[in-house]
Amino acid sequence: MSDTPRMSDRPEGFPGAGSLSWRYLGQWRLLTTIGRAIVLETAHPVVDAGVVEFSTYRKHPWRRIEQTLLSLQRLLYQDEADREREAARLRRLHGHVNGVDAQGRAYSALDPEAQAWVHLTVFDAMVLMCELGGDPLDEERQAELYAEWLLVGLQFGVPADAMPGTVEEFRVWFDETVRDKLTAGQGVEQLLDALGRLPAPAALSFVPEAVWSAGCAAFGAAIRTVVASTLPPSYREQLGERGRVPFGAETMVSLACRTAAVASDLLPTKWVYMPLAATYIAAKREAGRGLRRFGPHDRAAEPAAQLADLFVRILDQTGDGVLSWPDLAALARVFSDRLDLAAVDEEVMYAAFHAWWDELRTTADTDGDGVVDADEYRVLADAAPGAAMAALMVSVAAAVDRDGDGRIDQADYARLLGADAAATQRIAWLHAMDADGDGVVTVEEFADALRESVLGRARSDTLEFVLGRA
Repeated sequence: MSDTPRMSDRPEGFPGAGSLSWRYLGQWRLLTTIGRAIVLETAHPVVDAGVVEFSTYRKHPWRRIEQTLLSLQRLLYQDEADREREAARLRRLHGHVNGVDAQGRAYSALDPEAQAWVHLTVFDAMVLMCELGGDPLDEERQAELYAEWLLVGLQFGVPADAMPGTVEEFRVWFDETVRDKLTAGQGVEQLLDALGRLPAPAALSFVPEAVWSAGCAAFGAAIRTVVASTLPPSYREQLGERGRVPFGAETMVSLACRTAAVASDLLPTKWVYMPLAATYIAAKREAGRGLRRFGPHDRAAEPAAQLADLFVRILDQTGDGVLSWPDLAALARVFSDRLDLAAVDEEVMYAAFHAWWDELRTTADTDGDGVVDADEYRVLADAAPGAAMAALMVSVAAAVDRDGDGRIDQADYARLLGADAAATQRIAWLHAMDADGDGVVTVEEFADALRESVLGRARSDTLEFVLGRA
């Protein structure tokens, strides 16, 4: 009996940065084996019936491929709230795909067995991608990747009892399904035929139709050969002539896959990974730079420089060298404009900033001149934050949380930062505020990060970007 842990024995937690799923799913070289996955998925009788009746790949193949790859990336790389939205979208979409097939059998895209098959063929594609690329996964890493992919399946809504619990059980189930369940039906036939009639993608729309048609025939034949060479031999036999692989084709495909694997090791992330995956991977690497907390060594080494920079560039909006109500009113105006607040919400924002100003005058204006200079403000860095300041930061964070769900998601954050910030920056800066590392930035975490930044205890790229520019 295998000692590989079953899904129920695995620690809870969705695969994140550093996981095998993150490493392999988003690589462009998955295109070398994703064709196998698509054909095997379509060969399932339930999927075949849905594809024949509902799929748009015959007319819009590039759009379908793009949407499929984008959806896979969304289910894995995005933050929890965004993953949940994508999973819910897919469930709604598949809920409309049902009917009666040509043999009079009822089918539904939400059939648990079909869902499990579609999901786990992607795992199979990742394993084969590594094998053909010359960097095969050993037993331990296959088990680890499989356990991760089961969690992704649960996120998507695949019932746990529909998926084999271990990678060993998966292999038996996979072979039995290929042998006993898959068919060379109309959906697969149409899919393979469509490869020879691919329309020019939008980026190549300038190519004359005659030129494209001539090249497409050869291109389609090459794709069909690649796909056929990666299929299980038993299913290739079912396809007959369509599954025939020319002599030497498997060697050429293996060479191409190994070349792609070597290139993936040498090229930068943005070229190795698909756009969404590359953005999140790069953002995770940069996230630690978004909010850098200053420890005792930092405070001892350069407290004056840090606080002086914060005071001059962020807080002193009027540039007169001191803090007064006009400075804080300017901050309120920037946040209100950025978030496009309604009149009543804008009044709340101004009132919160004014309450902080009243608190500042009471706690920091030691000489009673009605303003707070840099030396007076510096004392606050080592003091407990006042109630008005804490309330202000919560008010700002709550205003950013436009849908009121208690979380700051990418849409909320992008509204604050505007279109100027690149996606990688936005994702990295937001993740830097995730204090407990659970993949969700709560309103409280966002407020805490802003407060620590305003007190000079940490450096926040969010404040730098929103408030520090001339």
